[in-house]
Amino acid sequence: MEASSRQDTKAELLRSAERLIAEKGLGGVSVKMITTDAGARNPSAVHYHFGNIENLIEEVFAKRYREIEAERAVRLERVTESDPRARLVALVEAAIGPFLEACLEDNGRVYARFCLQFLSDPRFDYPKLIMDAGAQSFVRLSEEIIACLPHIPLARLEPRMRQSFLIAMVQATSFAREVEAGTAPPVAAAVREAATCLAAYLSAPV
Repeated sequence: MEASSRQDTKAELLRSAERLIAEKGLGGVSVKMITTDAGARNPSAVHYHFGNIENLIEEVFAKRYREIEAERAVRLERVTESDPRARLVALVEAAIGPFLEACLEDNGRVYARFCLQFLSDPRFDYPKLIMDAGAQSFVRLSEEIIACLPHIPLARLEPRMRQSFLIAMVQATSFAREVEAGTAPPVAAAVREAATCLAAYLSAPV
């Protein structure tokens, strides 16, 4: 198999896995379904390119996440608010804005739905995958949130930050549904509202 053909097959497998899982859920998708949908001539294509279906699913998550990570890092650099409450909301806006804005496009909506399925599956250690993807802004965001909320014990705040990532995916898929229904608010307003809700959750009294 030529290198270009191998790369084409690999890319099609990633696209098919992402779309099928977004539509049917992890439990509703098999290796055979993915290879057939991708048009792969080799029924062992998933094993050849990724080793197993879990590695394929992890790569789907990481590939698009790296793109979002780059934009988030830029936005975090632009946060200038000094008041802790205002800064917290601005930080969360910078973090989730790229996810919601991506939902204005078909592929962004598919990715948001894929993520909701992926993040709920205990087989996958998504914080580790985020770090493996080189998500340095994820580290900075965590440090900045902790600095904004010194009155919240770390033992309570760290689980809240993990849960916030999952909540943000629910917010993104909800916005995606509104976009498709033609009822979505302007994306800036949606991002602001989502960030305000998440900031309130993070800063809730213990």
